[in-house]
Amino acid sequence: MKAKKNNLDERQEQILLKIEHKGFWLAFWLLLAAMLIQSITSGVDFRVYAGECAILLIISLYVSIECIRNGIWDRKIQPKASANILASLIAGLVMGVVNAISLMRFFDKPWGAIAAGAVIGVITFLLCMIALSVSMRLYRKRAEKMEEEPEDIEEDIIEIK
Repeated sequence: MKAKKNNLDERQEQILLKIEHKGFWLAFWLLLAAMLIQSITSGVDFRVYAGECAILLIISLYVSIECIRNGIWDRKIQPKASANILASLIAGLVMGVVNAISLMRFFDKPWGAIAAGAVIGVITFLLCMIALSVSMRLYRKRAEKMEEEPEDIEEDIIEIK
């Protein structure tokens, strides 16, 4: 397949990359928000938002795998256990609250929905913590491998000639 000619100069290319970056994250967070709202409004009928869930999962896996493969973690957050705990806690709380709200219609007393939401929140926290810890370990391993440089590239070139 032929590569098409790029009509943009470097400045325009950087601007386009920033626009695409912001557009990607806007779509990502709006898709997540739409899923949470549909989860609350439709209850446990997962079929309503299964397509959005699949798209979000594919996007998340792609970005995660490519970032780890290229030795990139985040612009601002360091790969530390404390950051993983905080992110997992936020995910657990959000999922616990969303599920508790969506389950309110199925329980006679609100304590049942709150308890179910708490269990879902704890499970989400644990799964998120495991996923982030494994990702952090893979990232560190990949970053160390990428930082290792050959002893002297110039000597190898001379020996080949």
